[in-house]
Amino acid sequence: MRKRRWLTRLGSALMIGGAVVLGWYGWTVHERAFAQRRAQEWLNRSATVPRLALPPRVNRGDVVGEIVIPRLHLAVMIFEGDDAGILEQGAGHIPGTSFPATGGNMGIAAHRDTYFRPLRLVRANDVINVKTPAGTSEYAVTGTEIVKPTAVSVLKPAPSRDLTLVTCYPFFFVGSAPERFIVHARKIG
Repeated sequence: MRKRRWLTRLGSALMIGGAVVLGWYGWTVHERAFAQRRAQEWLNRSATVPRLALPPRVNRGDVVGEIVIPRLHLAVMIFEGDDAGILEQGAGHIPGTSFPATGGNMGIAAHRDTYFRPLRLVRANDVINVKTPAGTSEYAVTGTEIVKPTAVSVLKPAPSRDLTLVTCYPFFFVGSAPERFIVHARKIG
């Protein structure tokens, strides 16, 4: 009798725990979708106002634009910053790197298990579009590499390096990934 009561309680606890985890997951998916939708609306409104470039000062969390890789069916909004809170909402513009209208190397990071999961299938010459209020810049993938998290030199400007995408690697690793997957692209339009 005692064993049966104990098993009943354990089963109830597991069902409640499962419901809580499922509810939390649903909430995070809803929050991500809301942030993406709100940012897309802002970008669409901004496109109707003529601008030459992004404002001189961009604050953490500001919408920077949208990155689209048509072949991979990847489209995600870009926010200023690369911390955990920003990367939960979408892709993050890495502070200290350039913007499309200013030249140099623009760095964009996102999680491998959400927004940048399709990058595992990226190939040389894939087209990447970065849409900002200043217009759309087009890039072509020049190559990929796998580096240690400390290898920040991948963000420095170099020939054939106008855009650098960063995500954790390996793609299907459980936990904190030991390496970074880097995609380099050059501006073509």
